[in-house]
Amino acid sequence: MSDDSKNKVCFDCAGVPVIKRIIGNMRLAGISRFIVVVGHRAETVMDCLAGEEGIAYAYPNEQKGTGHAARCGLEVLSELNYSEKAIVSMGDKIVAPEVIRRLVAASAEAEVVWGVQPLQANPGGGRVVVSNGVPYGVVELADVAYHSLAGCPKEKWQGVLEKMGLNARKSEKVLERAKAIPPVDGIELNGRYFTAAELRQVQYANAGLYCFNIKGILDVLEHCGADNAQGEIYLTDALEFFARQNAVKLLEIKQAEDMLTFSTRPELRTISRYFLPDVHSCLEAIGQGRWKKRFKEIYGMSSNGQDTRYARLLEEFLTRHGNRKIMIARAPGRVNLMGRHIDHRGGCTNVITIDRDIVMVASPREDDVVSIANMDCEYEPAEFSISQCLALGEGTSDWLSYLEAPGVMADLVAHRGHWMNYIKSAVLRFQMALDIPLCGMDILVTGNIPVGAGLSSSSAIVVSTADALTGLNCLNITTKSFIELCGEGEWYVGSRGGASDHAAMKCGKQGYIQQLKFKPFSVGDSFAFSNDYSVIVADSCQKARKSEGSKDTFNARIAAYEFAFMLLRKTYAQRGWREFRELADVLPQSDIYRMLKQLPESMTRDELLKQLPTSQRQLRRIFATHEDPGEYDLRGVALFGISECLRSNLFGKLLAKGNYEAIGEIIKISHDGDRLIRRDYSDAVLEHLAESDAPVWRQCGAYSCSTPRIDELCDLLDGIEGVQGSSLVGAGLGGSVIALVKTDSAKQVIDVVNRKYYDKYNLPHNADIYRPSVGSKVIVDW
Repeated sequence: MSDDSKNKVCFDCAGVPVIKRIIGNMRLAGISRFIVVVGHRAETVMDCLAGEEGIAYAYPNEQKGTGHAARCGLEVLSELNYSEKAIVSMGDKIVAPEVIRRLVAASAEAEVVWGVQPLQANPGGGRVVVSNGVPYGVVELADVAYHSLAGCPKEKWQGVLEKMGLNARKSEKVLERAKAIPPVDGIELNGRYFTAAELRQVQYANAGLYCFNIKGILDVLEHCGADNAQGEIYLTDALEFFARQNAVKLLEIKQAEDMLTFSTRPELRTISRYFLPDVHSCLEAIGQGRWKKRFKEIYGMSSNGQDTRYARLLEEFLTRHGNRKIMIARAPGRVNLMGRHIDHRGGCTNVITIDRDIVMVASPREDDVVSIANMDCEYEPAEFSISQCLALGEGTSDWLSYLEAPGVMADLVAHRGHWMNYIKSAVLRFQMALDIPLCGMDILVTGNIPVGAGLSSSSAIVVSTADALTGLNCLNITTKSFIELCGEGEWYVGSRGGASDHAAMKCGKQGYIQQLKFKPFSVGDSFAFSNDYSVIVADSCQKARKSEGSKDTFNARIAAYEFAFMLLRKTYAQRGWREFRELADVLPQSDIYRMLKQLPESMTRDELLKQLPTSQRQLRRIFATHEDPGEYDLRGVALFGISECLRSNLFGKLLAKGNYEAIGEIIKISHDGDRLIRRDYSDAVLEHLAESDAPVWRQCGAYSCSTPRIDELCDLLDGIEGVQGSSLVGAGLGGSVIALVKTDSAKQVIDVVNRKYYDKYNLPHNADIYRPSVGSKVIVDW
């Protein structure tokens, strides 16, 4: 699989690990007890099957082939005093339930039932030698290849092996054996000699599926040797013995889809198509109510009406594309309760995912074209070719260089503000990180996350796209890598933020506040959200669109972080700081204020270039992400980032204690750092804070990403009884306000906001109660 992070049976096949599909099909056929023989990356198999009933494990102390592995598993059954018949199947073959039923039925007529396939269905399988309907045995493809070298000049051996389709590892073993022991033309099976030419003309491949009497097969395996091209004990050698006893019944598995085998990631992607549902089957499942439980698990109290919503989406897809194989992915919006603007500095965030989401139906294509459409006619349909988009990078190999390539920048200008860019951001970033080509997709999207409201509807498009392409391409990507690629991918639209939103969406838990840590990414503690409190999200109705103009202000604030940190690292080189968040660890905390005194209050670009002469290239690369703001507020932004890191850590401690009143207070302080107020952080002020040993977490700093309307809305909320605290949500520059409120006061709070804000400005009532929901996922129907 060119990927050693886990055993290949743990790779997803249409959203479900291969080993779970194998065992699931066995269960459908009536099998309820399993011995799983594990070896390489055994722990990943066991983790994958955690919670599955009726499973025991056997672990061979060495790997000596299929015969040895089968013997280890069968010995476990013997030790458990089970002496009846057992099915033996391979971990890389997904067998249809009906085939298992036929296998069990046939076992009543013979001591051994032996599954075979037409050669075209399994060209790499061992050759089952049959003459006049009588099986003589199995010759592994490597052994057929070995005997085929007889009489050929050595310089042609490699070509013979390539023509027979051997992979590099098996070819190497065959060549080693051929050099040590000159090959002969053929082999004897059960008293009859078969030439290499006859072996190559065999019509059946070994399916790797058997039903044995346990005692009989164990007795035979005890005497099997390893004199073959790979030096292993073959389970198929035992079959030769039973064939000699006329105790074998062949079970032909004619349909390729009844036994699906894979050895590479592209092969796994191909067989996964068999397991994708089509549009009709999904509509039928919804119509019959089979998805109601699923909707309840995802949406909780908001599950009513989801069946209608999903049915409309599927019906529209059916109209546009016909009854195709599909995958459904969804990603929720998110609310960051504490830890704003610091994930990209290595700080932690405290997030919930909400019950509003982006839902995407995606169908694989044979080419690399991604076509997109939206149920909302405000968003125009579009399409792009993955390879053609990558070609705009003119041979660049890293993501940042690609984004800075003239062809890419020109394309972004041509499509500025188009929602397609968020789809592209995921697809192109993932493709650049992978060594296999991604398939194209036909996509239809619906969503109910308010756009431009700070609830990250744009990142939800990125995450749902990434989930769909991960599922359709059977990608083996860790959660950490998934999140990082999504975060970096969104740089495509022009912002240079972190991956907090994407992490929140991927890791959300219903009913919990999730703490997330960054640089490196890890999932921190989860805190049950008290039923006595609720989160109100009130949309200011001022849109914040990073793909349009606000990215300049957004990127300028991030640049101020970068410049402040570069200057402090230069001044305090002995500290060895690597991430901005480490500034919050300085003790005593009074030293933080004196440290900030070493920074100019603000600086221009020319001043930065003079102060940091060895960092010219890095500075100019940062300058290129936004328009020149004139001056960068270094002290205000740095103090906000340091104090917010401390507040975000404190937030978790307060949650653990259930101290929601104190949580409300630090939410207010955090928003004060975003208010559009010029704050004085002169040398005198910082020295006073240091001498008085003022707690740093109480200092708001000056990130200044609010708006007058958002400040007004926060002031209104903070004055209402039952509100613990409020702040802007998301990157700011528009969007929504969040308020932590007592649950029994929530409806009255919304009534006041409706009267005193929305009615005042003649705006639609746009405040609602949100509670923590589940994270992003592919909805699998199996």
